[in-house]
Amino acid sequence: MKHVALAGLALALFAAGPGVMVAQATPVYAQKERKACNFCHLADAGAGPRGFRGLFYAAKGHSFKGFDEKKEAKAAGVKAGAVGKAAKPTKPYPPTKK
Repeated sequence: MKHVALAGLALALFAAGPGVMVAQATPVYAQKERKACNFCHLADAGAGPRGFRGLFYAAKGHSFKGFDEKKEAKAAGVKAGAVGKAAKPTKPYPPTKK
């Protein structure tokens, strides 16, 4: 009887489809800054490793104050305007101040 109940539960979850697992919420920082998730993150959906903008944002206490796209992209070794995986720093970033 226990196996029948488990099988029924598994079938119900399968029938519900993958739509049940998709989150529709916008992350707080993306909403605050009015930017897409991949503006700061390497993955298009956000979360996980950050690109140069996300690293800057975290290092500056969740602020883009003083952010200069061209300067920061150059310091990170990427093209200005790069998003997602293309925004992954190729140089140590953020640079350490001496």
